Amino acid sequence: MAAASERPGTIGVYCRLTNVVGSASKLRDTMKRMKVAGIDFILPAGKGTSGLVNWDSKVAPPELIGDAEYMAKVVRYAHAAGLKVYPVFCVCPEGGENKLDAVLEKNPSWAWFADGERRGYIDPGNPDARRYETSLMAELASNYDIDGISLDYMRCPNRVGYTDTGRAAMLKAYNVDLAGIVDVGSETLDTEGGKKAIGAVHASARRNPIWPKWKKWRTDQLNKFMAEIHSAVDKVKPGLPISSYVWGYHTYTGNYETCQDWLTWIKNGWLDWINPSGYRYDDQSFLEAARLNRAHVPKGFPFYITIGVLTSHGKLESAEQIRHQMQMARQCGAEGLVFFTWESLEPFLDEVAPDIRAFGK
Repeated sequence: MAAASERPGTIGVYCRLTNVVGSASKLRDTMKRMKVAGIDFILPAGKGTSGLVNWDSKVAPPELIGDAEYMAKVVRYAHAAGLKVYPVFCVCPEGGENKLDAVLEKNPSWAWFADGERRGYIDPGNPDARRYETSLMAELASNYDIDGISLDYMRCPNRVGYTDTGRAAMLKAYNVDLAGIVDVGSETLDTEGGKKAIGAVHASARRNPIWPKWKKWRTDQLNKFMAEIHSAVDKVKPGLPISSYVWGYHTYTGNYETCQDWLTWIKNGWLDWINPSGYRYDDQSFLEAARLNRAHVPKGFPFYITIGVLTSHGKLESAEQIRHQMQMARQCGAEGLVFFTWESLEPFLDEVAPDIRAFGK
């Protein structure tokens, strides 16, 4: 395993900053408030699940440039306050579950197919799709004085489906057509029992002998993609740290379709630190996830836990609940924390700032 790079600090926070980025004074004050609270690094919105990028890009289509000035402003004021900057790059989504963005509308063969239609995720087996994403990352690393890049959605969608390249590969290697295994006709989708029928198709697909081979193929493509990301970023800014949010070790088992082999990414030196999900809202499940991840992240490799103050999974209702999860994370061997998000943490900041500053000391 390659040696990990210098750690970004102990405490990080995801942030959107949409309410303050338009005002120099508000942005400056926000960064100072973070620093005083004990936060060491921020993870601002770089590329989101919609496909929009928040920098002055020449790679992305014009309609996918969100705020062209955002990254320059955030980096400037964060560094002035003494904060490191790891922009978040949502790798595989280009539109998300229910729509295609401009890139996939132009290149529909790049998109996943699931439950009767194309989905807004790129096919990790498509070299042109991978090249688009790595070009965006290289541009971000080249043009801005960032301290690293934090990946998210570096995975397949958690759906039973297929891609054009995967379908071709399975046909060639095993003479099995994935479309015939997972497709549901429009007639089925339009019936009252459509959801039950889809569930039956999914269950049948997962029992098919081709399914482990299809999952292995997807995993291999994502690993190839991760190697390309590391190479592209390192070429333009040698040694720039790359980290990743991941769901956790539990996805290596069970019926998960994510194919996110982050242990290989660590082993091959493609990541410099990792922050598995801690989006759990009872003590038992939080501790189980944290301990499982701690047991499998190699010793000596920087291990952070992401605490979700407010997520689609649930929310922490008080400073005491936030403090309690911080304590459990430390007990489970986390070397640092990443909060999701600044906007959700800020209302509790005055109460939890002493705990943030004390974490790890």
